[in-house]
Amino acid sequence: MRTRLLILLAATLFAPPPRTAAGTGEAAPPRRLKRSEAFLGIHFDFHAGRDCTEIGKNTTREMIAAILDQVRPDYLQIDCKGHPGLSSYPTRVGHPAPGFVGDPLRLWRQVTAERGVALYMHYSGVWDSVAVQRHPDWAAVHADGTPDKNATSLFGPYVDRLLIPQLRELAGEYGADGVWVDGDCWAAIPDYSPAAVRAFREATGLEAVPRGAGEPHWTAWMDFHREA
Repeated sequence: MRTRLLILLAATLFAPPPRTAAGTGEAAPPRRLKRSEAFLGIHFDFHAGRDCTEIGKNTTREMIAAILDQVRPDYLQIDCKGHPGLSSYPTRVGHPAPGFVGDPLRLWRQVTAERGVALYMHYSGVWDSVAVQRHPDWAAVHADGTPDKNATSLFGPYVDRLLIPQLRELAGEYGADGVWVDGDCWAAIPDYSPAAVRAFREATGLEAVPRGAGEPHWTAWMDFHREA
């Protein structure tokens, strides 16, 4: 249910802008294709790290225009937050990488919008190492009671305090057309945090929580996480 709500939220946040620039006298920007209408796209996989101190140094309007003019993609998909958890743009709500030269994401948005090319964000969802380091209570918990060093809990405050605020920032401040959430299938793990265990018991009526494959109700435990 929570996943379905997030999908609906993303659809609302990243709704396309109006086609007219009413009252401005300016021509409306070219129409950008929806992802369902697109054929060719380019995905830039970045995953900013702590050694990234000059993000945007080599990003110019001319460089972006050359890519769009030569390849003519229907959309671009660029990084905004990789698995380490550092954002590759100067976010005000997330955890930015160490340094930037200008605001490269804003430049990507400006040039793509001028040419009618959709711009999507690559966003690491469940896997966020920095968020877990700074907020240990956001982490998924292993069966032995230790918090994971990378995976966030689907039952903790991560979604409400970071993921949704950052998606709102990307949609509102930057006008992104959408987001591709990376890692939610393979990075999610069975979560033994108190909130997850409580939710499992409420959803299934089962009291005993299995600690490993082969124990009673293991399939129910795994299905519960798949539906979370």
